[in-house]
Amino acid sequence: MSRTKTVVFGTVIALALWKGEANAQPPAPRDGTVMHLSATGSVQASPDELVADLVAQATSPVPATAQRRVNGLIADGLNAVHDLRSVEARAIGYSVGPADDKRTAWVAQQTLELRGPDGPLLLDAAGKLQASGFVMASLEWQLSPALRRKAHDEATTAALKELMTRAKSVAATLGLQVDHVQEVRLDGPVYQPRRPSGVMAMAARAMPAPQATASPEEVTADVSADYVLKP
Repeated sequence: MSRTKTVVFGTVIALALWKGEANAQPPAPRDGTVMHLSATGSVQASPDELVADLVAQATSPVPATAQRRVNGLIADGLNAVHDLRSVEARAIGYSVGPADDKRTAWVAQQTLELRGPDGPLLLDAAGKLQASGFVMASLEWQLSPALRRKAHDEATTAALKELMTRAKSVAATLGLQVDHVQEVRLDGPVYQPRRPSGVMAMAARAMPAPQATASPEEVTADVSADYVLKP
């Protein structure tokens, strides 16, 4: 009896294996030669936004006193540029900390960021804020997000054209031709987060009138693709 069961059990296993082999699909043959290439495109773009970081700073034996002074200076600064429609202002980077190891004094500071396309207007506003007690931490021309995206799109197009040219050249060298593109990979625009600069050593020094010159910026884009080559 047990022998019959064993034979039947073995038959079931054999049938199951045969069914699995019948349903299994053979691996698809490799269709052509796959070639991986990458390229970098770049364009020059002229910055269209002037950005100024002005720091309000106060020192006091009492932290709350230093904070109140900074809060008042920031409020005055925001009011001073409120009516300048082409200037965007925001308060960023608030901090309070001891001025020395013994904690005999506390320093509070916050940055007022100004940005806009009208350089002379923003420079004038920044100069007036300096005269009212702010310290200039940084001043530079930058690409606006919209312009950076546009420049990156142009750099991507240039990289794709370079990629296709190289693919055709390599294929010809191998005695083949490009049949189709199997996969394309693109990067995205890179945005550098701006961080307020510390001005602990600059607070007591008189600052000259602000100046800024716009210089072209190189925007790059990286692309890669898999090409299928055939005779």
